[in-house]
Amino acid sequence: MNIQIKTLAGTVRFEGDFSSLAEDVKAAVRSGANLSGADLHCADLSSANLSGADLSSANLSGANLSGVDLSGANLHGEIISKKERPFFSVGPVGSRSDMLLGFSTDKGIRLKTGCFFGSIEEFKARAAGTHGDNIHSQEYAAALAMIETHFNLWP
Repeated sequence: MNIQIKTLAGTVRFEGDFSSLAEDVKAAVRSGANLSGADLHCADLSSANLSGADLSSANLSGANLSGVDLSGANLHGEIISKKERPFFSVGPVGSRSDMLLGFSTDKGIRLKTGCFFGSIEEFKARAAGTHGDNIHSQEYAAALAMIETHFNLWP
């Protein structure tokens, strides 16, 4: 079936005759297609090789990234580290029941959930400002502790 990878604005980034969105994304990366701004919401990309892909501003919320090779991928203008385990996810958590994604990049640890992308400090400030000390804030703090522990174990 013809599957298209589109941006949130509807611009087609890549398309082809594939059995799933994951297969379409894998083919797009192999061909060097620009996936910046791509809407990959809820895509099962497990075990895909996205090494070197341009995923800047891509919507990865709800995407299954287990086993994905993201080394060298561009995420919001930052390059994913070529470490053994540069990615960790926790969830669903928070008020939106979304995944909290952690990435080791050339500029440090970055977090992504929903439309948020930023540093650990920026995430803590945003969560505190939005949730105070409610149940969502407490859940985010626990998830963040797991992410920080992961990156301390896999520097």
